[in-house]
Amino acid sequence: MGSVQAPMADHRVFAALYDRMCAPAEHAGLADRRRRLLARAEGDVLEIGGGTGANLPHYPSAGVERVVVVEPDGAMRRRLLGRVASAPVPVEVHETGIDDAPFPDRSFDTVVSTLVLCTVPDPGRALARIRALLKPGGRLLFLEHVGGVGIKLRLQHLVSPMWQRLLGGCHPDRDLVGAIRSAGFTIAECDRFDLPKVSRLARGAAQGVAYPKAAA
Repeated sequence: MGSVQAPMADHRVFAALYDRMCAPAEHAGLADRRRRLLARAEGDVLEIGGGTGANLPHYPSAGVERVVVVEPDGAMRRRLLGRVASAPVPVEVHETGIDDAPFPDRSFDTVVSTLVLCTVPDPGRALARIRALLKPGGRLLFLEHVGGVGIKLRLQHLVSPMWQRLLGGCHPDRDLVGAIRSAGFTIAECDRFDLPKVSRLARGAAQGVAYPKAAA
């Protein structure tokens, strides 16, 4: 759950605990979901909010030219940098968020967003920037928290302010699949599932592939 918008404060305690907190979920299937999602990456790849670098080991060496990671949280970024040398693909890390990323439009074949859109102040703005940065025919690969329905969603709304403070800005109650559609993407694949080994209030997730709609 790295962050995507700069400027921001470093979450030192959260970053120090993040890998340990996520280890049960990674071992129970999340790592395999990352691997299967990132098998779809190709060409020049932009990963937004790279966090501590959990995705880096899973990029396929065939088909990926390079991975550019943006991560504005310095505490997260320091841990991410420690994983760059062992990555199977060339990786460069930028101290910036997606809104301020210094890249021309249509720079990337693939954009990767995993457990990060839940943290941004304005998902619509971040997704608009992602769409602009994709080349024609490019794709967004996403694996994100999603809000629940009914009583669960009401509980998520209730706990969200405290949740954000404790967990690096994470909003557990966002309809991020809807946000992706609203930002001008066609969702070609979407698998809704429960994240393993996490709180019941944050288990809902969606994994898939989206393409920018052609301009009218």
